[in-house]
Amino acid sequence: MQKFLEFVSGIFEVDSKELSGETSYKSIPQWTSLMHLRLVAEIEEEYGVEIPIDEVPEMKTLTDFFEYIKE
Repeated sequence: MQKFLEFVSGIFEVDSKELSGETSYKSIPQWTSLMHLRLVAEIEEEYGVEIPIDEVPEMKTLTDFFEYIKE
C-alpha cells in the first residue's frame, strides 16, 4: 500500500505522509472530480488495469482503488 500511496502522492503533488487508505474523494483540495478521472487514467496506465467507467463513481477512497488493482 505504501508504494501505491507514493504513486498517488505524485499525482496529487502532496507528501505521501498526508495520504492513507482512508483518504477519500474531496478530503484533500487536489482531489476534484477532474483529478478523480486523472487518478483512474494514471492507475490504469501504471498498473495495466482497466477500470470500467460504471465502477469509477463507487471508488471513493484510496483503499477502493488499491483493492481494485490488487485483483
